[in-house]
Amino acid sequence: MRNTNNIVPVFALYALGLLAPAAAQPAGTEERLDSPFSVEFSTGAEYDSNISVSAIDSNTGADDFTAVIDADLEFETELDKNTELGLGYSFSQSLHADFSSFDIQSHFASADLSHDFGAFDLGAAYRFIYTRLGGNGFLTMQQFSPYATKFFGKKVFVRTEYTYTDKDFENRIDRDATVHAGGGDVYLFINGIRTYVVAGYKYEDEDATDPQFDFQSHNIKARFSQRIAMGKRDAKLKLGWRYETRDYASITPSIGVIRDDSRHKLKAELEIPVTDSVYAQVEYEYSDFSSNLPSADYSQNLVGGRLGIRF
Repeated sequence: MRNTNNIVPVFALYALGLLAPAAAQPAGTEERLDSPFSVEFSTGAEYDSNISVSAIDSNTGADDFTAVIDADLEFETELDKNTELGLGYSFSQSLHADFSSFDIQSHFASADLSHDFGAFDLGAAYRFIYTRLGGNGFLTMQQFSPYATKFFGKKVFVRTEYTYTDKDFENRIDRDATVHAGGGDVYLFINGIRTYVVAGYKYEDEDATDPQFDFQSHNIKARFSQRIAMGKRDAKLKLGWRYETRDYASITPSIGVIRDDSRHKLKAELEIPVTDSVYAQVEYEYSDFSSNLPSADYSQNLVGGRLGIRF
């Protein structure tokens, strides 16, 4: 799971408001263990060409190396033959070599309840995220997301979701906000779970305490996933692209005009099995943030590697 500065797992991205909650994988696209519990731990290092906190439009223009530690615990069980309950907790810590004030610690807890009605599934998820930046409280965020999913034959899976988010910044109450978002993802299975693509769209309406931070956004994404046989095990290759455009509602005083933002992200990730439980992972991510607000106008390159274990 991976940024105020693109150096932490995906739950930290949620916490900083950079991404919407990830759509749950359709049943069967990931391995299922006999135990209802699953645990994953990983650690590694990353190089970031531009240390930044995009949630508050801040970037240093300087690079740094970072150590990262991630731990995830998940529990899934059937309440009856058609109803599933999932609980999860994730912890993340990043430690910079030079920019310790950008160290991030994140706690992410979630609960998900879904029911299979035959023709489709309905569910709802609750997420709680608490993030510390530089050792100090930074952001508390709560989300509620009802959703619906449906398979069309064996090749197409569709998920639609509405998400309500409440953001509470520790020392930036001007950025406290409520967010209404809605969208959907379409999975196309080309070769079962070995080869598939995902395309998605999300609309977001953020209402902040200070009107200069109010915006509406359109997000589109595409991802390709391929499993590659390596002896008795599979390596996993993922390629992704995300684009966001933001329409701000009010003038930003520091520039005297309404902001105009667009954001591109490209990501490549390769997971290589070492044993049945141990894996190595390498990734590269490029971000291009274009804005007429200078502090929000920058690009980044992120290169990382880690070793992990899951059971």
